[in-house]
Amino acid sequence: MKTLFCLLMVFWIPTFAFSQTGTIQGTVYNNSTKKPLAGAEVFLVETDTRQKTDENGKFVFSAIPAGTYTLITTVPDTELSQRTSIVVTAEETLEPEIYVEASQYRLEGVEVTGESAPKTISKKSLQAQEITRLPGTAGDALRALPAIPGIGVANDFSGALYIRGGSDEDNLYYFDRVPVGYPYHFGGIVSSLSSEIIDRIDVYAGGYGAEYGVDSQAVIDIYSQDSSPANLRGKFNLNLLFSEGLLQGKVGEKGYWYAAGRRSYIDLFIGSLSFNTGAITAFPRFWDYQLKSGYDFNEKHQLFFNVFASGDRFALKLDGENVDEDFQGNVSFESGFEGGGIHVRSFLTERLTSYLSLTRSKFLFDVNFGPTLSLEVDAPDYVLREDITYELNAKHRLESGLILGFEPGRVTGTFARIPDEGEVDYDIRFEEKVSLDESVRGYRVEAYLQDRYTLLPFLSVVFGLRFDYFNTINQLSVQPRGSVLVQLPNSSELQFAYGLYNQKPQPPQLSPSIGNPALKSSQANHYILELKRPLSPDTEIKMAAYYKDFADLVTADEEAGYLNQGAGYAQGTEIFLRHRGGDRFFGWISYAYALSKRRDRPDEPYRFYSFDQTHVATFAASYNLTSTWEFGAKWQYRTGNPYTPVEDAIIRFDPRNGEPIYVPIYAETNSDRLPPYHRLDLRVSKTFQFDGWKLGTFFELLNAYNRQNLLDYRYSENYTKREDVNQLPIIPYLGITAEF
Repeated sequence: MKTLFCLLMVFWIPTFAFSQTGTIQGTVYNNSTKKPLAGAEVFLVETDTRQKTDENGKFVFSAIPAGTYTLITTVPDTELSQRTSIVVTAEETLEPEIYVEASQYRLEGVEVTGESAPKTISKKSLQAQEITRLPGTAGDALRALPAIPGIGVANDFSGALYIRGGSDEDNLYYFDRVPVGYPYHFGGIVSSLSSEIIDRIDVYAGGYGAEYGVDSQAVIDIYSQDSSPANLRGKFNLNLLFSEGLLQGKVGEKGYWYAAGRRSYIDLFIGSLSFNTGAITAFPRFWDYQLKSGYDFNEKHQLFFNVFASGDRFALKLDGENVDEDFQGNVSFESGFEGGGIHVRSFLTERLTSYLSLTRSKFLFDVNFGPTLSLEVDAPDYVLREDITYELNAKHRLESGLILGFEPGRVTGTFARIPDEGEVDYDIRFEEKVSLDESVRGYRVEAYLQDRYTLLPFLSVVFGLRFDYFNTINQLSVQPRGSVLVQLPNSSELQFAYGLYNQKPQPPQLSPSIGNPALKSSQANHYILELKRPLSPDTEIKMAAYYKDFADLVTADEEAGYLNQGAGYAQGTEIFLRHRGGDRFFGWISYAYALSKRRDRPDEPYRFYSFDQTHVATFAASYNLTSTWEFGAKWQYRTGNPYTPVEDAIIRFDPRNGEPIYVPIYAETNSDRLPPYHRLDLRVSKTFQFDGWKLGTFFELLNAYNRQNLLDYRYSENYTKREDVNQLPIIPYLGITAEF
C-alpha cells in the first residue's frame, strides 16, 4: 500500500499542479506606432517576478496559479508605465496585448519636462477594444457611435448620425485620410467598414480646428490598424447577417499588410419571395472589402496605401390594385463606393513633418421605380492633400495644409426634386418629373493655417484660418477657428472653442433641372465650452455646453426651386462619465440635453428640427468575469422624435388619371412628438483557447424586454384611422469567430 501511495503521489501531484496553473504570454506595443516594443520591463506584482520583452515585444510567465494578477509595464529610460489587470485560468494560455506610450527622454542629471502641443476642442474616441465589445452592435464599430452623448440616430433601422442638432449631411467621414461617402449598407443595417481592422474612431462633434472641415460641421475620423503581428494572423466571423474574414502579416521587418472582406448570404438561400402586392426578385445583399499595406523605408519616411470598396443591391416587382401606378413594375436599387489612396509621411527634420496623400473615391447609385422614375449617379472625387507641421519650439507649433479636389460627376434618369427636411406634404407622385442628363466638372481648393501656442504653463491657445473655394458656386469662404485651454489646479481642463463652418449646397439642389445653380454656401457658428476632469487614473468626467446658429440654409421655394432662406439654432449640454479598468472592465454613463429648431422661410416661425431629441441617457458597460467569459449591457433612453400629425383629409382628383383620392391635411410642422424610446441590449461572449488558435462565440439579446418603440403611424386610405408601426422587437443574435 505504501508503494502504491507513493506512486500515486508521484504521478498525481504534478498533474494536479499543472491543472491549477496557467500561462501569460503577452506582447507589448508602442501605443504611438502600434509596433512591438522590445526591452520593456513587465513586472508581475503578486509573484514579484520581472521580465524584459524580446525583439518581438513578447514576454512569458509560466506556471502561474489561477487567480487575478497585476502587470506593470515600464519603458526603459522613461517614467512611463502601464498597469494591466489580468485573470489567469487553469490550463489556459492568455495572450494580452499591452499598449504603452513610449516617448523617451533620458534622465542624466538634468531635469527634463515635456510640453504637449496645445489642443483644439477635445474629441470623443472609441478604441477597438471597446467598440467590438459594446452590446447591441454585434461588434459593428460605426453602429456603436450613437452611444456617445450628442450623437443620435432616427431609429433602429438607420445609421445616419445626427450630431448636436445637425443633419446627417453635415457629417464628414474619413477612413485613413480617404473621404468616405457611403459609411453604411442600405442606410444603416451594418457599416461598410469591417470592425476587425479598425484601431480607433475619433469623433469631433463641433468646434474643431481648421485642419478639418470642407462641407461639414462634424467629423468622424476612422483609423485602421497600422501594424501586424510577426506571424500570419487570421480571423473569421460568422453571424446571422454576413460572414467576414481578415488576414494580416508582415512585409519584411519594417512593413505590414492586411486584407479584410465581408458578404451577406441571405440571398444565397432565398432567391425570391412573394407577398400580396408583388415579389422580391433579388433578395438584399451587400459586400465590402478593405486592403492596406505599409512600409517604413527608414526613420524619416513612411509609406502606406489603402483600397476599399462596398456594394448593395436588391430588386422587387410590385403589382396589384393597392400599388400606385408610378411604382408598378420592377423596382431595383444598387449602390456602392470605391476608395483608395497612397500616403507618405516624412520627418524632414526634427521639427518639420510632411504628410502627403493622393486619394480617389467614387460613389455609385442606380435606382429604378416602376415605369417612369429612375436615377443613376456616378460621382468620382480625386484629392491631393499635403499637411505640414513645423515645431518652432516645445511651446509653439505651426500647421498648414493644401487640398486640391476634382469632381467630374454625371447624373442621368427621370426624377423630381428632393424634399426638404420637415416637408411632410411632399408627394413624389404629384411632383413634376424631369429628364436628367447632367455632367459636372467641379473642383475645389482648400487651405488652412493654424498656430498652437502655450502662452503660460496653464494657458494655451489655438488659432486657425481655413479657406475653401468651390467653382460650382464660384465662392471663396474664409472661416476663422480657435480655442483657449486653461489647466486648472485640480488637473482639470477648461476649454472654450469657436468656429465658423461653411457648407456648399447638395448637388441636387444645384442642379439646373431640379434645383437652383445660383445658390451659395450656408454657414454655422459654433460656440463650445468643455470641462474635463480626471477622478482617478482610470476614471474621468467630461461636461460640455454648446450653441450653434445656422444661416443661409437651403430650403424649397415655389418659384426658384431652392433659396438660401432658412435659419436655425441648436443648443445643449452633455455629461460623460467613463471608467476604464484595464482590459477587464470599461463602462460609461452619459446624459445629453439638446434643443434644435429651424425656420424654413423668413416669414415663418421657428419649429422643432425633425430629429430633435431633448433628453438622451445612456448606460454601457462590459466586464470580463474571467479571461474567457465577458458580460455586457447597454441601456438607452431618448425623447421621441417630433412629427407632424394629420388633422383631416380632403378628396381631390388625381391629375394623372382623374380618379378621386384622399389627401391629408397636416397640423403645424413637427408640432407633436412620438412616445419616448428606450431599449436594453445584453451581450455575453466566450472564448475557447486551443493550440495555436482561438474560437469565440457571442450572443446578444437586442431590445431585451421587448419595448414597443414607435417608428411611425400608418394611416387608412381616408386618414380616419391609424395604426402603430414599431421598430425592432426582441431579437436574439449569435456570432462565431475563429482566430489564429
